[in-house]
Amino acid sequence: MEQHPDRRILVLARIGRDSELLCAALQRQGFMCTQVFSQDDILHELKVGAGAAIVTEESLNGAGENWGRRLHAQPAWSDLPVIVLTGAGGSKFTARSPLYRSYSNITLLERPVRPEILVSAVETALRARLRQYEVRDYMERQGESQDALRRTEKLAVAGRMAASIAHEINNPLAAITNLLFLISTSQDLETIRKYNAIAQEELRRVSDIANQTLRFYRAPNPPELVKISEVTDSALALFRSKLRTNSIKVHRDYAEHAEITVSLGELRQVLVNLIANAIDALPNGGNLLLRTSAVRHPRDGREGVSITVADDGQGISPEAQNRIFSPFFTTKGTTGTGLGLWLTRDILEHQRGYIRYRNHRSPHGAVFTIWLPIHPPANVAAPQLQAHAS
Repeated sequence: MEQHPDRRILVLARIGRDSELLCAALQRQGFMCTQVFSQDDILHELKVGAGAAIVTEESLNGAGENWGRRLHAQPAWSDLPVIVLTGAGGSKFTARSPLYRSYSNITLLERPVRPEILVSAVETALRARLRQYEVRDYMERQGESQDALRRTEKLAVAGRMAASIAHEINNPLAAITNLLFLISTSQDLETIRKYNAIAQEELRRVSDIANQTLRFYRAPNPPELVKISEVTDSALALFRSKLRTNSIKVHRDYAEHAEITVSLGELRQVLVNLIANAIDALPNGGNLLLRTSAVRHPRDGREGVSITVADDGQGISPEAQNRIFSPFFTTKGTTGTGLGLWLTRDILEHQRGYIRYRNHRSPHGAVFTIWLPIHPPANVAAPQLQAHAS
């Protein structure tokens, strides 16, 4: 049998040489065995790895609900099998004990135990424990896959932002180049001064774009108090040239004094994804609506803020609606990663918020609405919320 810490049998037997003899008997059967001297030792060794624990009844002296609760503090996938060796007629006593009531994965064996019965119980416990390790490995692989998807989408967002920023900077630089040429060929001082003033204004535009970009990527991870209108406008500013080139008219309808405590970088990423999708839906021009409102959660009444991004494009097809939040699903062909809305929902659920979408008919187009609580959740674990289509 493979000698691995995850397959160890922890033995706690405090009287005489019971612990030593039990380990020797198990090792003769090919099991890896470690002697421990207290319930705390079992919890400590469990962090290293263990397949099961064998504990004699007398070693449980003073162990009750408290130890059971500490055993319950294992990771979600873990439920260490515990085999309790009772004295003759002791099973009824142990079954009524606080430990037995507070921790369910306990097997009682009454002594004297025949060797084959003990071996069978240990093998059964190890098989159950190995299935738990399979669940652990699966959860770790899933977590790594989710992290890889998040990194991929963040790189895609960075690429989109780099392209937008390059386009934004290129326009004023081209203007400055033309103005410098005109200055070099002009003989009139007043004309030169006018061209110089325009050039300085274009340089200020470049500086503003650079500062805005730095604020975007230097946003701190801890939640902070932000004005929703300012964050929305800062995300929108990254698409200024594209909006102008595509003849898209922006309509703002912001609630006054709408503020929330949130991770600024994550909120900007959500807004960039939604605005970029709306712009992509308007290749021939159209209207883009940004609306913020103070709204309570529809189920539990928590205070929060909603942000709506709507366009008057073609809307969301029925086929796409069922898969719109699935990773790698995209309607943009080779230009889309299919991760933007998936990551957007993930970020919002992490903040105890949600995202809804619908098509509107007058005019036609798609409407995406996100909701976030005014105050950040105390527990950062993602809630069991689903995206709603309304």
